[in-house]
Amino acid sequence: MGNGRSKKHEGGVLLTAVFTVVVLSILLLFLAENYRIQAQFTRRTRQYYEAQIMKELFLTDYQALAENKRSKTGEVFYNQGKLSYEKKDNHLVLTVYVEDQERKFKEVIEKSTEESK
Repeated sequence: MGNGRSKKHEGGVLLTAVFTVVVLSILLLFLAENYRIQAQFTRRTRQYYEAQIMKELFLTDYQALAENKRSKTGEVFYNQGKLSYEKKDNHLVLTVYVEDQERKFKEVIEKSTEESK
């Protein structure tokens, strides 16, 4: 055994380095995609609950009005979005706009008990 280059192991570290870079790149891609999916899920869940809250707030106010004071169509603006409604027979069709999402609801209108008084 003399000094100098070894005759037994004639290979470089290029293959190991390329393999390591590929594995780390794939891992980074998976982490980035997972973060994107989680952020999208969080945003859509928040928008869903904002739409539900706007719908319930509107229905509470709408049901509180007397039957003859309820309009057939209209729009209501909230700080998180807009709600438009249209009355068809005994149903109320609600369209809620929150950011870029549009959600439609169909609610049965309850007859007010104040008419019988």
